Formats: sequence, C-alpha cells, structure tokens
Amino acid sequence: MDIMQAKLAVIEAGKKLVEKGLIARTWGNVSCRISSDEFVITPSGRSYEDLTPDEIVTVKISDLSYEGDVKPSSEKGVHASAYMLRPECNFVIHTHQLNASVVSVMGKDMPVEDEAYANVLGSVVPLAAYGMPSTKKLKKGVFTAIQDYPSSKAVIMSNHGAVCMGKDSDDTFLITQTLEDACYNYLAKKYNICTNNKPVCYSSVRAGSNFILKGDDGTETGFLISDRGDMGTIVMAGVHRDVYMARDDINAIVQSGTPDIMGAAKKCGKKLRPLLDDFAQIAGTTVRVAKNYSGTVKALKGRNAVFMPDGTALCCGPDEDDAKAVEMVVDKNCKAYLAADAFDAVKYISRLDSTIMHLVYKMKYSKQKNK
Repeated sequence: MDIMQAKLAVIEAGKKLVEKGLIARTWGNVSCRISSDEFVITPSGRSYEDLTPDEIVTVKISDLSYEGDVKPSSEKGVHASAYMLRPECNFVIHTHQLNASVVSVMGKDMPVEDEAYANVLGSVVPLAAYGMPSTKKLKKGVFTAIQDYPSSKAVIMSNHGAVCMGKDSDDTFLITQTLEDACYNYLAKKYNICTNNKPVCYSSVRAGSNFILKGDDGTETGFLISDRGDMGTIVMAGVHRDVYMARDDINAIVQSGTPDIMGAAKKCGKKLRPLLDDFAQIAGTTVRVAKNYSGTVKALKGRNAVFMPDGTALCCGPDEDDAKAVEMVVDKNCKAYLAADAFDAVKYISRLDSTIMHLVYKMKYSKQKNK
C-alpha cells in the first residue's frame, strides 16, 4: 500500500476506535503494512484525535528500527510479530477494550462457540502469556500465541487487552468489534454484566484557593479549601476539601458509584489489587477501603483512588481528564475482579510488577505532560 494511504488509514481507524469506545486517550495502537519489510504505526503517547500523517512512524518488521524524532508505539514488536507470522495480515489493532480486558484475567483461552463470531474470529481466541507492557516477555507471549493458533484472527493478552489482525482496516475493525461482542457473551454465562451508564455521584475541580463541587444534577457549589467549618448538607464536600488540602498534586476528583465499583468495594475486603496492568499504571498498586470518611486522606496516600465507606470510589488526578482516566481503569478493574471471582479465577498481578509499572508510568507520563 502507498505509504500516505496507509498513514491516513491508521489515523482514520484510530479516530473510529475512539468514537466506538474501543480505545481511549492514548491507550492502544494501530498499524498498517506498507510492504513485506515495513509497516506504519501510531506514535507513542499522542492523542488519536489530533494525529497527522507526519506523526505516523515507519518501522521495519525485521528489527523494529525507524527513523526520525517521533517514537513509534512501544508495542511495535507485537505488531511486527503479526506481520511476520501472517503474510495475509495487513492491518493490526491493539486495544484495551473493556470485555476483552476482563476476559484477559481468566487465565485461559476463550472458546468461540457462536458460529457467527467464529466465522470472524476463529474457533478459539488464544490467551498470550503475561508480560509487562512494552517488554520482550509480552512480545514473546503474543508471538507464541499467534504462531500456535494460525486460524485465530485475535489474541487476548493476559491482564492487558487484545490484538486483532485483518486484511485491511475495515476487516480488522470488524474483528475488534466482534471480539468485544464474543467476550461479552462468554462472560455473561457466569457473570451478570452491568451495561448501565456510569453514574458519578460528585465531581470537583480545584480553582485557586477554592474548589467547585459538581452534583449529578448539574448544580455547582463553591467552597473555600481552607474552610474547616460546616459544609452544610453536602457531606462529601468535606471529604473533597480534605483531599485538596493534603494533596497539592490533585486538582480534580471524580467520585463514582458504578455497580461494579460498589460491588467490588463491598467484596474485596480492605483493598483491591490490580488484575489489569493499566490499573496498576494509573491508579496504583492498590485501592484501599477507607474505614471512615475522616480516614480518606490516609487511605489515599501514595495512590490516585480510594474506596469510600459508602462504596463509591474517589478517583483523583492533576486535571479532570486524568481523574476521569483513573475512574475508567478503577471501574474496569472492579469489573475484572467481580468476573474473575465468578469464574473462580482471581489472580492478581504481582506486587513487584505493579510497583514497577506504576513508577514507570508516573515518570514517563510526567515527562509527556511537561513537554
């Protein structure tokens, strides 16, 4: 394929995936083969909505080399594996899509029993062995899964997400969407999947020496952060105030009470550990359950989220976009935890791996934010 056509196809696919909710922010990556030796791929850490052809990077399949100042996705090796092993594959999409991510914690291949889904995906979607993001171990696990299941058009990456491989952009997008539907049906056999809209109880943003608390009904109320007085009938205003007073790095809070969050908070005991690596990266090594509202700040120490006594999750970040990202991964990890519990398959990511991923993410992300 002509290199400019390929770059435009990658950009269009990325935007379409965002619109359909299959990828978010800069998570996941998209690539297109341009010859038997090279492919083009989305860059590392760039928003899909604003990508330009100059930012799409050309990478050699054989050694992953590239030219220029723009870095390709750190998962370029996963894409190269698909092009190396599948001559018929010309387009690859890697996502952290919800249902496939939940299935990724089950510890086994997913059979595809529905004929309509099997016609698109193959009779089984293999589970690649676990490896931390951007590592040789991750690449090796995906390579082996693709090699061992030559008729499968998708691979689920343990505790991570999925890789879908097709003949062109439209074919690969169909595989990606079909995989999400097939994973939903697989989970629904044992787990009552909630499809309700995510309710947010409250959200707030820091505004100088004040913060603005936003209710579900759209009302906004301003409070002075240093005010230790009565917050009136809005109990949570005091909790948000305490967080802003204690944490200068937090400028936005999303307080979410989705059914999965409420269910996991009730079931997990004192804390919830990562089953998904994006949870470890963004939320932290654990989300603790605060014993009482006055203990929120202590339970939040060193973390970006905490479960409240009422079962909601306080998700925090340096801005609103980041707080929403924390809420997204917390909700997904809660869904994965409840589903894994229903399948008797709860197996957390190790504490060491979780710590490494969180530290690497903070260092890398802070550099990107400060550019």
